[in-house]
Amino acid sequence: MEKKDYEELLTLAISTGADFAEIYEENGKTASYHVLDSKLDNISTGTTRGIGIRLIKGNEYYYTSTNDIRETNIKKVIKNLNKIFKEKNDRKIVLNDLEEYYPEIKIPHEKYPIEQKKDFLMAMDKKVREVSEKVSQVSLALLEDDKEYIIANSNGKYVKSKNCVTRYMCTTFAKDKNNKELEFTDFAQAKGYEFLEKDLQTQSINTAKVAIEKLDAEDFKGGELPVIIAPGFGAVIFHEACGHGLEATRVATKISVFSNDLGKKIATKKVTLIDNGTIPNAWGTNLIDDEGNPTQKNILIEDGILKSFLVDEFHKKKMNMASNGCGRRESYNYPPTSRMSNTYLKPGNDMFEDMLKGIKVGVYCEKMSGGTVNPATGDFNFAVETARLIENGKITKRIKGITLIGNSKDILKNVEMVSSDLELGSGYCGSKSGMIYVTIGQPTIKVSKILVGGKE
Repeated sequence: MEKKDYEELLTLAISTGADFAEIYEENGKTASYHVLDSKLDNISTGTTRGIGIRLIKGNEYYYTSTNDIRETNIKKVIKNLNKIFKEKNDRKIVLNDLEEYYPEIKIPHEKYPIEQKKDFLMAMDKKVREVSEKVSQVSLALLEDDKEYIIANSNGKYVKSKNCVTRYMCTTFAKDKNNKELEFTDFAQAKGYEFLEKDLQTQSINTAKVAIEKLDAEDFKGGELPVIIAPGFGAVIFHEACGHGLEATRVATKISVFSNDLGKKIATKKVTLIDNGTIPNAWGTNLIDDEGNPTQKNILIEDGILKSFLVDEFHKKKMNMASNGCGRRESYNYPPTSRMSNTYLKPGNDMFEDMLKGIKVGVYCEKMSGGTVNPATGDFNFAVETARLIENGKITKRIKGITLIGNSKDILKNVEMVSSDLELGSGYCGSKSGMIYVTIGQPTIKVSKILVGGKE
């Protein structure tokens, strides 16, 4: 569609009394390549094309979407949506000049031959299997996602942008006479195939080594103990137990444990939590959010003080706060809402050796897994995928069946030490506006006490 077409549709959308109207048009494609049993097991592709239409009236919003992008159908959809309103609005929408935001992609997905993708995966499969005869299976994959979209709204915004992300995944399975274990690793960025400059071979080989070590892991009784959480994906606790509670989606409706805590001390001085959608090439980075606003760096908690929330356009009036570039959605099928992008704990200067000192019995959590959290209470339960025991200030044997059980406010107040070794990890986050790409990260941290669940 051309500019005049969007103007005509927005004028129609707002004609029966809506305060705000928005059109989101998307054209995307995905591809994935999977290696299993040392052969290219599957190639899958997909496309998305459609339009989402959002109307806002007061404290309510109305949303619909369609993959029939003929102008006659879009008008029909808008007219059906307009039946909700009883007022009249003669405003004629005039859009600003088109603004375009395109990331720099050195090797686009379509420019990297399929045969080279296959060769990369097959070579990685061979290297991982060579580690040991205990490696029973290797599952590898490459994921590509390209999306181009246009956002036009009744405030005159008219922007066009494109996202490009690529992800590598490796799962290694190991077994002996008595046990089976697995270890997973991945690497993902908002880049094309230039992301293969990363040393993924060493990272993948390590999954085999760890999976084999886990075969001898022992059950652990648990209890309230000091815990050290390794850098990177360990930050899933802060993402789930704290980050979601700082999104306007929950704060504005007073169903967050942090709804009334702005300006209050909610953590130790060691804790500065940041959500930054501008980190170059990070998995959760976009040049603009899905409401057409530039992404930005938002300091959520600073030196233990709750400084801000993640606020989208719909919730900004209710919260009396400015939106801050965090309106995100999975696709045109979802309305945008406040979501995290690249969320991480700011590095400190504590030393790992000092964290270990004084711990008679504790747990070193090398890799976190999934879990659950209640944003209204902050109560959480997270599985630990890979862990070791800490005894008398030293990391010793591997242990298994570990969970971390606690409350978001409690863990924030128990962060005792933070190191400088910040690492970022990629993942997916599901919420009201669908499944989106997010980065989570932290340096190594020491939590003075938390309930550790075990199997004994």
